[in-house]
Amino acid sequence: MRMRTLLPVALLTAAGLFAGVNTATAADKYPGFQCFKTKDRVEYCSDSKVKNHDAGVAWVKTCPNDIVGQINGKPYVQASRPNGAHSC
Repeated sequence: MRMRTLLPVALLTAAGLFAGVNTATAADKYPGFQCFKTKDRVEYCSDSKVKNHDAGVAWVKTCPNDIVGQINGKPYVQASRPNGAHSC
């Protein structure tokens, strides 16, 4: 009976889906430059550091719809702004 309880927790932890996993690392990246890549691998980053996730989401929403529609993957935070990054 105990194995039935431990196995799902072990599987979720291994998959990174257990509550609390990887939350500290995301919080440690702020303040930082909010970035994303498009399907064409063009990188866009904010001109200044954002303070938190909500500010990063707000910055992404300032980008033109045709660029936002081409986002490939999740936006991410960088400690320094990449040299070749574009601005919205």
